[in-house]
Amino acid sequence: MLVGVRMMIAEIVPAFTGIQERLIPDAIPALDCPLLSPYAPNALIIGFVVSMITSTIAIVLFAITGFFPYVLAPLTITCFFEVGTAAIIGNATGGRRGAIIGSAVAGVVMLLGFSIPFLRTTVADWIVIFGGNDFSLWAIIQGSIA
Repeated sequence: MLVGVRMMIAEIVPAFTGIQERLIPDAIPALDCPLLSPYAPNALIIGFVVSMITSTIAIVLFAITGFFPYVLAPLTITCFFEVGTAAIIGNATGGRRGAIIGSAVAGVVMLLGFSIPFLRTTVADWIVIFGGNDFSLWAIIQGSIA
């Protein structure tokens, strides 16, 4: 997966060079999550694996108990990019323990879908597939305002 991320970065940055030179001279390309991946690849993989395991266990428990009225699938992209990157930061501040505990908590929190009640009549299906903690936050803010 790390090789794939490196390949993606190597392709995306030059692809935007032509647009950048014509529209925004002297702009510097910025990438958020993939930029931290080379600094702590082990923490990234630990975060991804731990969050996938905890989210899968949570999905099974939700199905058995009937706690959640929606069908959930593990959010692979969110586990890798969001939680994996958070594990890098958790590793830097709290060591291996911080990466593991933070990833386990994030693996469950991203499934709770706090924003689904706000999006029930719009894109509730979309958030279950492409959701994540950041999308949930903005949906809650927007739903509260609406």
